[in-house]
Amino acid sequence: MKLHHPVRIGIAALAVSAALAATGVLPAMAATSPSPTATPGACSGSVATRLACIDQRASSAVSAREAALQKMTTDVNHSKDITSSDKATLLGQISADESGLQTLLATIDADTTVAKALADTQTIVTGYRVFLLEQPKVHLVIAADTETTVGSNLQSKLPSIQTEITDSRASSPQKALAQTAFDDCATQLAAAQSASSGIVSEVIYLLPSGYPGNQPTLVSARDRAQAARSDLGKCKTDLQAIRTDLTS
Repeated sequence: MKLHHPVRIGIAALAVSAALAATGVLPAMAATSPSPTATPGACSGSVATRLACIDQRASSAVSAREAALQKMTTDVNHSKDITSSDKATLLGQISADESGLQTLLATIDADTTVAKALADTQTIVTGYRVFLLEQPKVHLVIAADTETTVGSNLQSKLPSIQTEITDSRASSPQKALAQTAFDDCATQLAAAQSASSGIVSEVIYLLPSGYPGNQPTLVSARDRAQAARSDLGKCKTDLQAIRTDLTS
């Protein structure tokens, strides 16, 4: 027996697939950030030589962070499910970091003492936390918004999927299997929605000045986003099972 409208279940499964693809694999939380003052081989020689060496290292450190920030901008702009307000907030933060780093680099270039140059160079790390804070924060917001959007869309499709199961002309055993899969999907979806709820509000305004005290918030949010992704994956499997049960 054929399901009356199998496309509805197919679309729901595709929606979950889109969420899993969009969230991707969330990055592990880095334990340390590359520091320009920790590069092997201390700058030596005259003051002018040492300042030039420090300036070169600072330039390299800023360039690495600018590349990461540019990638974040691309990721935010390419996200289809990030909310407009979250997008504006993240892009504003990224732009501020880019401008601040350029200003800091100019300050380092103008420094006339080694002590001041070294202190300013360390601010490239401590003042921005591009790798330790900003990068995971951006990806967490994108993931959470994607999971929330897809979860909401899938929630709206559940009633019609339930109707398809109830009205199906499949055998009673097959309908029972489909119902079991449907109930599990609903449970997994609720778990995913609960896990991803609140992630954005918790992380989007975290500041470099609060690091490392705010790192546990990032770790907790990452774990919950991954849990939501896993729950959605289980729901997708259930939807595929329903389609098979009712069309076999």
